[in-house]
Amino acid sequence: MRIAVGTPHARSSNSWRLWVQGDDIYVACRDNFREFKVSLHASGIWRLGLTEQFMKGRPDIVAPGQDRAWKKWRPTLDSSNRLVIGFQVVVHHSSLYLNPDQRTKWPREVIFAEQTGLESELTVLSVCVVLGHQPIIFAPGTLGAVVAVVPVGQRRTVQLVVTYEDGGDFESVIADGFRRAVLDLKRRKVDIPEGGVFLVHGNRGNNNVPYISAVPFSRLAPSSNA
Repeated sequence: MRIAVGTPHARSSNSWRLWVQGDDIYVACRDNFREFKVSLHASGIWRLGLTEQFMKGRPDIVAPGQDRAWKKWRPTLDSSNRLVIGFQVVVHHSSLYLNPDQRTKWPREVIFAEQTGLESELTVLSVCVVLGHQPIIFAPGTLGAVVAVVPVGQRRTVQLVVTYEDGGDFESVIADGFRRAVLDLKRRKVDIPEGGVFLVHGNRGNNNVPYISAVPFSRLAPSSNA
């Protein structure tokens, strides 16, 4: 399946593809960031990083001896811990930057998750691996919905969830990261590409859930140049 945050007739985020192959789960962006993939393997080794195909064409991106994976981890999924969030796409209001005329090649079956109406909130897409087949039940006070439940083997499901969360200092984290990236590019005498998009990856919450967020340079440049 493919999902984006926004609406079919207005701005949206990038679209993300979620698919199951055998007992393994994969997530990848279908627009700007095709070099990147999340792999949640049934073996228990989960990975987030650059694709093998991209590395074959650009071996210079990773220094000798380094791994193309940005993060590797082993989740605990058992009878006492029946749900693990494998990956999140965090959508700030400035992440809604694709207009309908930029999405003409998108397939019709893309699911659009409505964005939060408050600029102080984040819309979060979570890829959850669940031991069992029942849809996730949200804690009291959590605003969200289960978008899809897909079987993975006999005992597990992958569930795609959308929630609306307080943004906290997320906007300042993005702005600070962009400022440091611009300074690094200037030191290396690399021009900032016009119309570019800033990709942020990191970990969220007490469980260090890996996430990705994308914001166009045009939404960040004014504050970063100050």
